[in-house]
Amino acid sequence: MQLPHYQAQTVRQQRRRLYSIAGRAYPGVTTILSATKPPEARVSLQKWRQAVGHETAHRITVQASSAGTRLHKYIAAHLRRETTALPNDLDDYWASIEPVLAETEEVLLVEGAVWHDQGFAGIPDALVRYRGQLCLCDWKTARRPKQPEWLQDYWLQVAAAYGAAVNQVYDDYGIRVEHALIAIALADQPAQTFWLTPQALEQYWQGFQQRLQQYQNRQRWGLI
Repeated sequence: MQLPHYQAQTVRQQRRRLYSIAGRAYPGVTTILSATKPPEARVSLQKWRQAVGHETAHRITVQASSAGTRLHKYIAAHLRRETTALPNDLDDYWASIEPVLAETEEVLLVEGAVWHDQGFAGIPDALVRYRGQLCLCDWKTARRPKQPEWLQDYWLQVAAAYGAAVNQVYDDYGIRVEHALIAIALADQPAQTFWLTPQALEQYWQGFQQRLQQYQNRQRWGLI
């Protein structure tokens, strides 16, 4: 089953980057999470920048962002069964994540815009049937394996916010996301995979709603 694919335009209002869908502007999920990041997470990032040096940190960030963006594009084309060439410098990342993609049984949606009445929107990477389960997927790249405790915002992003938005947008199609998969491609070893259960989805949805409330409060106070 192929679901309708919706587009979102990126607009700016009062220096804020928003998604415009069907005449309404929504803040993106990543924008909300970035604006409400806990102070300890910001301190940790700053310590890393100081430890490696700002120039090195900038170079690593740019390289990682470039690899992640290009790998996303290739995975999206692969899931759509489009013919495209894999950039040579992504061979190792592709070898890492391709076995995960090989277990995908059906592709329902690839990078389609979704939104929610509570006031947010985003573009999840894919909605697929994976190992027999309807599953919302998010693809990441990393230079080294991630510890689970580093991934809290990933959980909130894909499992909670995107999952709730997909359920609302495609409710008439009987869609109910009950699982989520985060797969992190690594350059020198098999991809890390993190599987979220229905209970975890509900837990992180509650957590995202708290962050969304923080964002909306700061917006009303003129802090964003």
